Amino acid sequence: MLKYKYMGIEKIIETLKETQAEPKAELLAKTFDFFQKHTAAIGFFDKKNLQSAALDAGLDQAKENALPEFVAANMLFGLARHDGAIIKDIREALGSDVADIVQSHEFTRQQFEETQKPLYDHSCRTAARLATVKISVPAICAALLHEIPAHTAVSMEELKKKFSPEISGLTENFQKIRNIRTANSEQFVYHLREMVLAMVDDLRVIIIKMCSNLDRIKHGTELAIDAEKMKNIARESRELLAPVADLLGIWQLRWQLEDAAFEILEPEEFKKIAYQFNVDERKNRDKYIQKTKNIAAKALAEANIACQIEGRFKHFYSIHRKMLDKKKGFDDIGDIFALRIIVNEVDHCYRALGIIHRLWRPKFRRIKDYIAAPKSNNYRSLHTTVFGVNGRATEFQIRTREMDETANFGVAAHWYYKNARKKVPPWIQELLVKQQEYKNDAEFLTKFKSDILNDRIYVYTPKGDVVSLPAGATPIDFAYHIHSEIGHKCAGAKVNDLPVAVNTPLATNDIIEIIVDRTQPGPKREWLTFVKTEGAKKHIENHFNRLPVERSFRL
Repeated sequence: MLKYKYMGIEKIIETLKETQAEPKAELLAKTFDFFQKHTAAIGFFDKKNLQSAALDAGLDQAKENALPEFVAANMLFGLARHDGAIIKDIREALGSDVADIVQSHEFTRQQFEETQKPLYDHSCRTAARLATVKISVPAICAALLHEIPAHTAVSMEELKKKFSPEISGLTENFQKIRNIRTANSEQFVYHLREMVLAMVDDLRVIIIKMCSNLDRIKHGTELAIDAEKMKNIARESRELLAPVADLLGIWQLRWQLEDAAFEILEPEEFKKIAYQFNVDERKNRDKYIQKTKNIAAKALAEANIACQIEGRFKHFYSIHRKMLDKKKGFDDIGDIFALRIIVNEVDHCYRALGIIHRLWRPKFRRIKDYIAAPKSNNYRSLHTTVFGVNGRATEFQIRTREMDETANFGVAAHWYYKNARKKVPPWIQELLVKQQEYKNDAEFLTKFKSDILNDRIYVYTPKGDVVSLPAGATPIDFAYHIHSEIGHKCAGAKVNDLPVAVNTPLATNDIIEIIVDRTQPGPKREWLTFVKTEGAKKHIENHFNRLPVERSFRL
């Protein structure tokens, strides 16, 4: 076991160990040894101040659950400020990841700190946020550099000479999607097409934009962003980036984007919900969550299930949407509480679920097993809503630590842990095909909204393959998703082994079996009144548009 010489660095390492499977203790210990070695020759008080600042910077990032490489780099920013040549030594002693972050930070500081400090601060905060979603180091470096091409005389050619092709490539791609105008703009579809191309080339670009937008919304005054531009950033965040974050499985960014945009776009509604969370009520709710946690923790400990239990409130925009959808007031929304139980093994997930149901009565039809049947973005967890303490509806999410990291960071975690940078989800590839297929902007926009912006459900074929469809989709939509001929010949359907009408709305986790009649001449016109997917509509319309031509040919 590694022994640490210094209490300050030990605290940083222990902080990361609480939340990360790979805290990289040896890297952090070596970083502090490197720091000590390169400050040995300076005066006592200067050395003490530098050391204190380095440890504070590292601990601040460790508390935010940032990547260990980013934590290490933050400890060395002060040294690089005094001696730019030290980056070469960092690369040799601590590796290219830490050196690249330090180099990117120092270059950005030189461009902005004296003349445009708000942009320097914005770049640093964007990179820091990115470091908490478990993305790769090159993306963090690109986040540090992402404002330079637009706000300085430094060209992309210069950046390409100073930084690796991966870092400079990400920085260059970001420039293509800096602004995606979402309201009353002829350039909207053009920007959407650019966004699709950027995502296909490297999904990390869109994640950098998510983090940049979040910081712009939170620090708009400091960045001198006017009210109209801020609304555009908020619309872009809520209408485009949050749905993409959901598809990528990055729940942490999705809810932050939605809440930040909600406050800008609907300030009065935001204030109403915020008012419900005033200090006195929050204390009562905190007590309720703590009491629930204590009861659950005791029962799980008695069953020898090691776990970590976290309590939270659902975010404001989610509550707002639920109030609108169910036409209820805040006090009528019962399950605004959610507790997450994180265990060590999959088997413990199911045992924990049984214990929770023994403690409190489960709510009918609110038990979902996303472990046996993961969502298309690989989200896995057990969900249940129970009538908890004092009969109050409370949601539990039960998962392993690996599942929790996937739930919070989604596809971003793959770059850090599995080096799967070039892997692109199938829906992105499909969207690229559609972009090339639909030359007409109106058709492309309709397809984009259908595939990306709609709420999604996740259903299954009888073989267990996952199919993602827009909310409200029917067996006919499912049939056409499988193949146009299956759609044309659909004579009926079974959902969860029960016969249903072909216009029945499907729900997540349904298993769909299509009944095919090969003698059926084709689709029915009334299907156009209820199908939800653009693909189904187009196949049905094409079938009927083709019929007169075929008849005249036969005559």
